[in-house]
Amino acid sequence: MNYTAVERDLITLSSITELNYKDKFTALSAMMSPEPDIGAIQKSLIKRCDIGVYNKVEEKYSSPEFRGYVFGELEKRGIECVTYFSEGYPEALKKLKDPPVTLFLKGRRELLNNRCFSIVGSRRSTFYATNGASTFARELSRHFTIVSGFAAGADSAALGGAEYRAVSVIAFGFDHIASLPNAAMLERVEKNGLLLSEYFPTVAPQTYLFPIRNRIIAGLSVGTLVVSAGLKSGALITAGHAVANGRDVFAFPYAMTAGEGAGCNNLIHDGAVLCRGVEDVLGFYGFAPPPEKRIELSEEEAAVLEIMKEDGEIFINTLSQRLGTPSFKLIAVLSSLEIKGLVARIGGNRYTIV
Repeated sequence: MNYTAVERDLITLSSITELNYKDKFTALSAMMSPEPDIGAIQKSLIKRCDIGVYNKVEEKYSSPEFRGYVFGELEKRGIECVTYFSEGYPEALKKLKDPPVTLFLKGRRELLNNRCFSIVGSRRSTFYATNGASTFARELSRHFTIVSGFAAGADSAALGGAEYRAVSVIAFGFDHIASLPNAAMLERVEKNGLLLSEYFPTVAPQTYLFPIRNRIIAGLSVGTLVVSAGLKSGALITAGHAVANGRDVFAFPYAMTAGEGAGCNNLIHDGAVLCRGVEDVLGFYGFAPPPEKRIELSEEEAAVLEIMKEDGEIFINTLSQRLGTPSFKLIAVLSSLEIKGLVARIGGNRYTIV
C-alpha cells in the first residue's frame, strides 16, 4: 500500500511504543489542526515513550532502515494499516471521543464499509446465550457486518454464526494469536471475515487492554446486543461504550435468579431493548422479519414441543412423567427434534428448546 507521510509516521511510531489514551488523543487533536506541525508532534510523542532515552528512540524512529523493516514485515504478513487520516478509516470510529489512531487489519477490509452490529457476551455463557448469539448473528448478517470480541462462549458463537460477515476485534497484536486456545477460530475469521486490532503485531496481551478494546466493538456498530452478562462482565463495558457514544443497546432477558443474566436484566431495566427474537432487532432498524420456517412434525414431536415451550428446558424424566410416555421412547422423538433444529441436549439428560 502507498501511505501518506502522516500515515507512515503514525504506523512507525506505533511499532516503537504504545501510547496511553491521553497521549493518543493529544496527538490526534494536534494533527487535526489546519496546519499541523508534524515534527513537533513527533518529538512530543517520542518523549512519552516508555523505552530507551529520547535520542535513541528518535534515532530509531527517524531511521529509513527501520521504517523499511516495519513496512516490509507488515507487507510480508499480509497486514494492512489504516490510520485516522486514511481514506478507508471507518467513519463510525471518527465519532468516538477517543478513536484509535491506527488500525491493523487481516482479512476482508471491505467489511468495514458495511453497517455494523455487535453481539457480545460472557465467556461462561449457557446454551441459551451461545445458541442465541449464533442464531442472531446468522440472521442479522443478512443486513449487517457482525462485530464481536474473540473469547470462547458468546463471542465465538456470534463470529461462527456470521461466518463470512464477521469482524473480530482483538486486544493485542496479531503475533500472539497462535498461542490462544481458540486460535483456529480466529484463523477462520481471518480467512472468511476480518481481524482488527489497534495494536502493533508484537504487542502482548495485557489485562487492561481488553476493556479499552471494547470501545472499538461498540464504536463500529449502530447497536450492541448483550446475550449474557453477570453483574461484573466485560460485555457490560461494551454496552457502556455504546451508550456513551449514542449507539443502541439490546439485551436478552433472564429469570430473576439467573446470575449469568443479571447484567442483561439491569440493562433492560435501564432502557436497553428487550430481545425476544431476532425480529426485535430487525424491526428496530426497519427490516422485515425472517420468513417463518415450516417444519413438519409428528403427533409425538408436537406434544413434546408444546410442553417444552412452557418450561424452556426440561429433564427427560420430567418430560416422561408429564406425557405419560416411557423415557426410552422419548429419546427417538427428541433426537428427531434435534435433527430438525428445534431442541438441543444440554447435558445431564436435560433438553432445551432452540
